[in-house]
Amino acid sequence: MKRRTIASVLALASATGLPLAAGGCKSTTPESKPSSLANAAETWCPVAFEPGPLDTCFGIPDQTTKDTPVLVYLHGMYRGHGSPEEWAALGIARQRGFAVVVPRGKRGLCAWRAELKDHYCWPQDPEDTQAIESVVAEWDRVLWQVDALLESGTHKRFVLGSSNGGVFASFLATSSVFPGEAYAIVNGGPMGAPPDKARTATPVLLVAGQDAAEAMASTKELHEALTKAAWPHGFCPRGGGASLTNEDVEAAVRFFKQAADGSLKPQNGAYTCDGSSARR
Repeated sequence: MKRRTIASVLALASATGLPLAAGGCKSTTPESKPSSLANAAETWCPVAFEPGPLDTCFGIPDQTTKDTPVLVYLHGMYRGHGSPEEWAALGIARQRGFAVVVPRGKRGLCAWRAELKDHYCWPQDPEDTQAIESVVAEWDRVLWQVDALLESGTHKRFVLGSSNGGVFASFLATSSVFPGEAYAIVNGGPMGAPPDKARTATPVLLVAGQDAAEAMASTKELHEALTKAAWPHGFCPRGGGASLTNEDVEAAVRFFKQAADGSLKPQNGAYTCDGSSARR
């Protein structure tokens, strides 16, 4: 089905009083300035993605339905415009029918070394609830905008995090800050204390590159914490290093689609890695 046009969303925003800003949409907040072609050219958004409100990007699949799922991607730490290879891998999710939302982390959150002070990162202190909740709250506007651009219906939300973004995703998966249907964490470890056994366990998929010793050890630590908490999850080592790969995105997409259609079932406390057998 053809998705809604920007013009139709503008009309809806006008009727509801909600501000928008992206690809031809202009924020109505007092501090905002009209977009210009020069500003558009400077966007950090990946190819085939549009700039959204509050330093976000989004990509809508060519064909949408009332059930088109939404994937929020939490990138690894980077400076500048990020890695073209990472963005190219992420584009697979859009090709597979997901509306993809890409918020950007904040500078200064990974300044444990001087050379990282200008990198974009995600909160890493589980005790800093104000920073965590503030970052997540900023996603509301772009998520509303994407929902409005899609056909009316239920658009389940999923989270894929890589490296530094994977660590933050692990916290979101085991807390109630963001209500994702399922999470895929690539080369990311735990953030803070082990998860609470009393919570309903959100489905989690862990992927780690065996050639990235530090990332593999961190992901294994998260795997062991989830296992101790009796939290069903998939632990899926793969060949290669710490960069997000096409294989990682494909694995996340399969996992999310199973969660969306209700076919995702743990086997002996674990989710499968390839659709047939779980690796523990």
